[in-house]
Amino acid sequence: MFYELWDVRSGNIINTYDSEDQALAVVRGLVAANGPEYTRSLLLAVEDDDEETTLVAKGVELAQRADRAGRADRPEQVAG
Repeated sequence: MFYELWDVRSGNIINTYDSEDQALAVVRGLVAANGPEYTRSLLLAVEDDDEETTLVAKGVELAQRADRAGRADRPEQVAG
C-alpha cells in the first residue's frame, strides 16, 4: 500500500509515500510555502496491494485533514 499525492491541474504525480502521515506532512509544507489556495489543485489517493486506487481527500478537505493530523502530532501546551 502506498499514498499518491497528485497535482490535478497539471495531471502530474508529486510523489508517493509509505504512509498517509508522510503525505499529509508534505501537504502541510506545500500549504506553508504556497498558501492555502494551493490545495485546490491537490489530491491524495491510496493504492492498495491489489492495485486498486481510492481517493483519500482533495482540495479543502485535504488541507483540513493535513491540518488535523499536524495538530494531533503536536502535544498540547500547558499554560503555566
